[in-house]
Amino acid sequence: MAMLQRQAVGLQAPKRSVLRAPISRTRAVSVRADGAQIQVDVDKPLGLKLDQSTATGGGLVVKAASGNAAKAGIKAGDTIIYTSSFFGDELWPADKLSFTNNAVANCPSPITLIYVPGENTKVNVKRLPKKPAPKRFGRKLTPAEKALASHICVDCGYIYCDSEPFEETAANYRCPQCNAPKRRFVAYNSDTGKTTGVAEGTAGTIATVVGGLLGIAVLAYLAASV
Repeated sequence: MAMLQRQAVGLQAPKRSVLRAPISRTRAVSVRADGAQIQVDVDKPLGLKLDQSTATGGGLVVKAASGNAAKAGIKAGDTIIYTSSFFGDELWPADKLSFTNNAVANCPSPITLIYVPGENTKVNVKRLPKKPAPKRFGRKLTPAEKALASHICVDCGYIYCDSEPFEETAANYRCPQCNAPKRRFVAYNSDTGKTTGVAEGTAGTIATVVGGLLGIAVLAYLAASV
């Protein structure tokens, strides 16, 4: 079970803290009761080389696993059956190699993967439904933290609660939770939970995703027309 790191916040000298404590990303986050499917969160770059599975159940077979994927316990020969969607808010069946690679490339880190150890002969991946992504965060701000909260990282949900004004932090400041650059933070109202402004790079990411979806649609149309 993932361990949550607690940070003490004093009233006299508040320390930096997070709204949502991160889960462990180095091993299984949850395992199904039957032990057949394993769910992990893996930081990018994943270190995975995938191919279309020819097994009965389908999915994407792991041809090679290194780096973060290997640390998460994924091995060559395992079969990926679910991955994070483009925006990370859903899990999508991993039944098509090109589509899955595109989704993973555009999804913010970490990527949630559900895999079957070895060859997949029991789960029909083509019939799997989309489902909500697991919640990664859950701890609420303390009153002292809430009074200092001013900005939030749009990539992982880290709340900046330092006594130093966010605008005065160094230009090379990075999110301590996901390592995103300073430009990925936007103003945050801890009373309403709403943000103000748009993080730099968001429009480009959306344009890339939309362009990718349009490209896939065109290819699908052309393939159907042949």
